[in-house]
Amino acid sequence: MNKRTDFVHIIFILTFLFFLAACGGKSKENFISGIFEGKAESLMGNISVRVHIEKNEIKNIDILEYSDTPGYSDTVFEFLPKKIIESNSTDVDIIGGATITSKALLDAVNDALKKAAFSADEKEM
Repeated sequence: MNKRTDFVHIIFILTFLFFLAACGGKSKENFISGIFEGKAESLMGNISVRVHIEKNEIKNIDILEYSDTPGYSDTVFEFLPKKIIESNSTDVDIIGGATITSKALLDAVNDALKKAAFSADEKEM
């Protein structure tokens, strides 16, 4: 083989290994059932949420407080909680035209989820 073919093979193998590392294994993170509150800073103040978790699933998200502009934020508060609950994750698309409010809501939910999280290793102790 020539040097160019060897180089291509090495790049392919490194790319494949990088891809495997990025995908990683299944997370050992679990959630305690209960109701948890989270906060995040938005454009015009705090957004506060209450997240209800049951058997490792997000069951409900209540918006407790927000200071952002009604109209833009209403769409965020109607759409995003439903998508988060459906996917059981905050890895969802944000609302165009309300990017900062969308990100703040996701940050607030993530703050609540951090309070509910524990690793499988902690449970075994």
